[in-house]
Amino acid sequence: MIDLNNVLNNSASLEVHAHWDPIADSTYNLHKNSPENTELFDLSPNEPVREYKGDAFNAFLPSSAVAVGDVWELDLDGVIPFLSQFHPGATGELRHGQKGAFACLRALSADYADITLRIHAEFTLATRPIPESERRKDEDPVERARFIPSQFTGRLLIDLKTGVICDLSLALPPRNSNVDINDFGYADMVFVPCMKLHTTATKIWDDLAWESAITPEEARKALELKFYKFAEIDWLTLEDAVEKAEATQRPVHAVISWGPLEDESC
Repeated sequence: MIDLNNVLNNSASLEVHAHWDPIADSTYNLHKNSPENTELFDLSPNEPVREYKGDAFNAFLPSSAVAVGDVWELDLDGVIPFLSQFHPGATGELRHGQKGAFACLRALSADYADITLRIHAEFTLATRPIPESERRKDEDPVERARFIPSQFTGRLLIDLKTGVICDLSLALPPRNSNVDINDFGYADMVFVPCMKLHTTATKIWDDLAWESAITPEEARKALELKFYKFAEIDWLTLEDAVEKAEATQRPVHAVISWGPLEDESC
């Protein structure tokens, strides 16, 4: 067990860099430049570089002692200021979907702590009022252009001896159809090649010797389970399901999905 509450109290300020590529592909071309959807055309960080005080990173740490493999919920009030480096419309209050932010202590030694992160958030890129004559009863009087990343995943590596942050990265998974957009009544799934926050790494940190650790995949699964109950299901490919159904004489329950189930991109 380790208590990380005070480890960053004397940490120096740190620069965080932001990269945000424009939409590269979409089903209905909503990202193409036009007078109707300019908010989706020129996507770039609001602040390419921002300096944070060391204690700002306490937002990613647990409030009590934890052991390797433990998962804790993050306070979105402390996390969203980091995401606002992309756009001031960042929010953890998703209109639809599974909101939240969690972290997992993946590995620990006497010198270092390695924390895996997963955060769900969205961005209001623009707003416009809905004329009263066009508004349904009890409808929100404001219409929004919303940019909803599938998830942000990342890592926080801390030098426990010095209280220095060695590495921070928080990124949108770089797979196709990784963002859902709702642009003033239109919806689409799109591909953004890179959307990432990171510090400047001073060395390669992947060869550290750990006293206790779980695999990156185990940490990813532990975080996924905090968002989705159905992640407990032992999913099978169609071929394996048919083979098991024949062996057990039980029916097949098939699920067809346009996009992955385990994030917010669809």
